[in-house]
Amino acid sequence: MFVTSGILQYGPGMRAVVWADQGIADLYRKLIPKYHYAQPQMYPAHITVVRLKKENAKNLDAWSKYQGEEVSFNYDNEVCYDGTYFYLRVQSDRIGDIREELGLPRFRFGDLGADRRCYHITIGNTKHEKSES
Repeated sequence: MFVTSGILQYGPGMRAVVWADQGIADLYRKLIPKYHYAQPQMYPAHITVVRLKKENAKNLDAWSKYQGEEVSFNYDNEVCYDGTYFYLRVQSDRIGDIREELGLPRFRFGDLGADRRCYHITIGNTKHEKSES
């Protein structure tokens, strides 16, 4: 695991992310074998803290409380692939604390990772993978 940090941003809407260094996503995407035709992720590198339209914070008094905070996280250098997305597993106690303060479970249901007890940074996808003729 490697340690780095990113900046927490709330919004637009009921969304919160920790912006990660785009260079991390770019570097690990270059390690994906070319035959996967991996495309860059749709949004700049980030860790989703609260997912827009999928989750609603229950404690709105805590919303935006940590805007701009530098959040430390660990990331694994193993590139994971679920058949569509390539990602890096991320661990951060601080992200879990922020989610719990908002009245949300520590981990998002459906977060990537075998044990569902981690977050992730998407580094690429194969949504428009070339088909073989």
